[in-house]
Formats: sequence, C-alpha cells, structure tokens
Amino acid sequence: HDIVDHHTYAFMGDGCMMEGISHEVCSLAGTLKLGKLTAFYDDNGISIDGHVDGWFTDDTALRFEAYGWHVVRNVDGHNPDAIKAAIEEARKVTDKPSLLMCKTVIGFGSPNKAGTHDVHGAALG
Repeated sequence: HDIVDHHTYAFMGDGCMMEGISHEVCSLAGTLKLGKLTAFYDDNGISIDGHVDGWFTDDTALRFEAYGWHVVRNVDGHNPDAIKAAIEEARKVTDKPSLLMCKTVIGFGSPNKAGTHDVHGAALG
C-alpha cells in the first residue's frame, strides 16, 4: 500500500539553504528517493541579513545533484509558464526529489525596494 500518494511542495530561500538542517534533510530526501517531493528554491541572492554572495558560495545545483536530486536550473520565477513547465518536468522524475531553481528579484515590481533586503517585513511601496 502506498502511504504517501500525493505530491509535496516546499519553498526555500537563500537564508534557508545556508542552514545546516537543510543539508541534512535534503540529503535524507535524496537517499530515500522521495520522488513526489518538489522544492522551489527562490534564488534571489538576498537573505534577511542582506546580499548572500559574500558567504553563500556553494554550487547549489551540484550540491543537490550530489544528494541524489533531480535539478531544474534557471527557472524564471516571475514567469508562470516557466514555473509550470518546471513542475511538469519534475513530475516526470519519479525516483528522486526535484529542486526547481527559480531565479527571482526580491520585491519584484517595488519601485524603491526591489533587489534589496529591505523588503523583508516591510511595505513594498
């Protein structure tokens, strides 16, 4: 009997991806071949502390491939059609979890805060 017969989706940002627990749980998900798990990585280069390029330098795609994940790179996180296509690609892979690497601009559309960590917990105007 299938205990888990539905798809599970998780959303992760740059700050989440730097924490040690993410490494542990993502490694376990690959080991267990959780093919119905799809993670959206909001890859905008910003955490609540600011730009992450000075301290988050790993190759995330290669890390997840090493964990045994299927990785969909360069998804336009502002384009619904691109996101839909990435989800459809992920669903075709049934023997490993999938990471959808969605390139985004934090605060997209905000005239004064787009691309800055000031968006966290603040009005976008």
